[in-house]
Amino acid sequence: IASIHGGPMAYDAPGWAFTYTYWTDQGYVVYRPNYRGSTSYGREFAESLMGTRGDLETDDVVSGLEELAARGWADPDRSLVTGFSYGGITTANVVTRSDAFTAAAAEHGIYDFRSTFGTDDNHLWHEWEFGMPWEEPETYADISSITDVDEIETPLLVNAGEQDWRCPPTQAEQLYVSVRKQGVPAKLVIYQNEHHNISRPERQIHRLESITEWFREHDPGYETAGGTDEDGDRSEEGCEDGYEDGTEQ
Repeated sequence: IASIHGGPMAYDAPGWAFTYTYWTDQGYVVYRPNYRGSTSYGREFAESLMGTRGDLETDDVVSGLEELAARGWADPDRSLVTGFSYGGITTANVVTRSDAFTAAAAEHGIYDFRSTFGTDDNHLWHEWEFGMPWEEPETYADISSITDVDEIETPLLVNAGEQDWRCPPTQAEQLYVSVRKQGVPAKLVIYQNEHHNISRPERQIHRLESITEWFREHDPGYETAGGTDEDGDRSEEGCEDGYEDGTEQ
């Protein structure tokens, strides 16, 4: 499982985390790439993404996976990808630019920088870095994964917080609907009364279980690796097809 950090000016360091411990206990290798644009590798490295988005991060995430596969640590036919915030943005970019992963889960991201302009709390940053959407339409098209949604073939889970003003839930809805229109398996989870995080423990558990179940559903080697349908399938009462209410069931 490639788990992509947010930011992008942030970094992953070795340390304990419940999510990664849970996945390794399920038999997965967890890969946490510090792609170009991350901090801790110098200013030039951290500023690699200034004025652009998508290509560099995708290259780094995919090349890291290829290296792990070459070492025998990862199975390229059972590789999965997820990320939160900018990690969600990068997850969407990865699946529009690559078919390296079997399934993906994009969390709390922005997928159309044009439609989110002025509706989030990042628009002044985007204005400073990219200009106005109507003045730089090609730039905004290039940095928006929704532009290339017709390239997505990877089953995609998308989740969001209902009250997230950093990455509004309409972004998740837009990506989900667009992927479904392509005939690609997709699922949307909206967590009510949540902002740019998942705050309550029972919802954190729900989030982790729903991502893991999505991965198991699309992991061709899950059952042969020791998993069971009993572990992987849960009944969700009151959930419509393709949409799951993230509140308590």
